[in-house]
Amino acid sequence: MIKFIVPSQLLTKNLQNISGILAPNKNVPIVEHVLFKIEGLKLTLLATDLETTMTTLIDLSTSEGDGTLVMPAKLILETIKTLADVPVIFNIDDDYGIKISAGEANYSLVGWDAEQFPKLIEMDNSNTFDIPAPVLVNAISRTAFATGNAEMRPVMAGVFCQLFSDNIIFVATDAHRLVRFKDPDIQTGVEASLIIPKKPLLQLKNIALGLDETITVSYNDARISFKVDETSIMTKLIEGKYPNYEAVIPKNNTNILQVERQDLLQKMKNISLYANQSTYQIRMKIEPTKLTLTAEDVESSTRGIVNLACVFESDQEDFEIGFSSKFLQEILSNMTSTNVIFKFSHPTGAGLVFEAEEEQIDENLLMLIMPVMLNN
Repeated sequence: MIKFIVPSQLLTKNLQNISGILAPNKNVPIVEHVLFKIEGLKLTLLATDLETTMTTLIDLSTSEGDGTLVMPAKLILETIKTLADVPVIFNIDDDYGIKISAGEANYSLVGWDAEQFPKLIEMDNSNTFDIPAPVLVNAISRTAFATGNAEMRPVMAGVFCQLFSDNIIFVATDAHRLVRFKDPDIQTGVEASLIIPKKPLLQLKNIALGLDETITVSYNDARISFKVDETSIMTKLIEGKYPNYEAVIPKNNTNILQVERQDLLQKMKNISLYANQSTYQIRMKIEPTKLTLTAEDVESSTRGIVNLACVFESDQEDFEIGFSSKFLQEILSNMTSTNVIFKFSHPTGAGLVFEAEEEQIDENLLMLIMPVMLNN
């Protein structure tokens, strides 16, 4: 027999964190649930989707008996998350029968033998460094949205992380857009190139959001782990060679457009309603002080035109370029500055987008968007 008591809100928070990586699995259905391990006054929760494993540790005020079993965590979470902050009492018998008492409510359910659960793989020969949680959260926020499709090119389904002794670079691309985020203030003391899957990074971001803690990162040739507070995330690295992203960043970008970010974003959202809903093509006609956005769909006979103020420096009188408004909106939404600066080499080349405050460009964040062919 095992008995332990845990506050409902504490258990809810930890189950919500750890359940984020759970996914349906017809071949190994037990991994749709969570492993509970009780040792003294410590409760360890463990979840895996066979690629990524999460563990978190909870301190218990009361516990009788040690043991390990698998529980239907989503059922438990849905049961207790609406409760007031009350003690939740678990009583577990030798046949994995579970009785839960919370306030005036009582529930009965059945768990499974922990021997059926995949064994946790330990990381060997790992390198370790620390990074502030806000830095890593910011890097994930800036880049993860631009990752590609795993089925098309697996290496592009992750974020490329380049570790240098005196800085760190994060890159993501799906071939339509590319983001390079550099933090020159982070000194890891190690050098490596790692491709980290998107899903565990987003889980890490959710857990670390708003924290001022330090995240301990450990990695070897096959895996990487992140530890923040009492929670750890370990995942397989993506194998393969990341594309030479530097080669696609155009040089000699002499056509420079400055525009208010929110104004452009709102007007682009508005006019996108009139664009072809498969290409989302937007035409940008850029003049020294006026930017004209045009969207149309010939098949449905819709057309929208909107103007906004800008500052444009160019050696060309007539500058027109087309972009997918869907991709450009995502880029603008993942920026925070008042103004953005676009740099173009020519009207059929990729556009570079930078954050800017009072015309000062932040070169540490570079976003690139490929143009679409305009229909004249």
